[in-house]
Amino acid sequence: MQSRLKELLDAGQTTFGTQLRFGSPGIAELFGHAGFDWIILDAEHAPQTPVGIQSQLQAIGNTPATPIVRLPKVDEEQIRLYLDMGAMGILAAFINTAEDAESGARACRYPPLGNRGWGPHRATQYGLQTNEYAEKINDLVMFIGLIETKEAVENIDAILAVEGMDTYILGPADLSISLGVPFDFENSTFQDAEQQVRDAARRAGKPAGIGLYRSPFELNTLQRATEAGYQVILVGGDELFLTHGCQQIKKLRTKL
Repeated sequence: MQSRLKELLDAGQTTFGTQLRFGSPGIAELFGHAGFDWIILDAEHAPQTPVGIQSQLQAIGNTPATPIVRLPKVDEEQIRLYLDMGAMGILAAFINTAEDAESGARACRYPPLGNRGWGPHRATQYGLQTNEYAEKINDLVMFIGLIETKEAVENIDAILAVEGMDTYILGPADLSISLGVPFDFENSTFQDAEQQVRDAARRAGKPAGIGLYRSPFELNTLQRATEAGYQVILVGGDELFLTHGCQQIKKLRTKL
């Protein structure tokens, strides 16, 4: 029982992850074998189902990648369900306050650190590893908050001070909209907010994370993220990569 994401972060290394929306176990397995350290299954913006997510978790289980489920908010019942299925982390949207962060962190962990109810099934290999799971999961599971509003930026020190709020991912699209500069990622208002959050992570001693807002197909994009000190870097996903591939073929056809 392990978490590649946590192992790498504990060692001070940079990690790269991706996000999947199409609900395909085959795609999930492919991305895991392709070298991504962690894989988000997006249940916020895509029509995922519990059965479909379990199938993708089983597929990712054949790879070294750490599976994470993304939810539209902190929802104790949904968190419990997906962790019981074997997810090793939860990414919750719109973490705006320390209270939001604490609710999410506690929902991911059993007492005395949290309030998660007991009942894992696939997570314990259907009962074959119950004792090991009970002993280790509070340390291995990760709660990750999406920082994507002006309110969250204003509260970022309190949010990152919460025990069990392990890291965050900056959501550039929603944050830029909230700041009044939609999709203008080079605007100083956005850049200042990004810097403010990154500085807070450094003060809290927690890894900084971001969803890339420049082309992930350019080496310079990855270099800028790593040189800025980000350790949790979200690099596109199935939708973006397939769209990019189709666009490339479309361009090539015009040259025939």
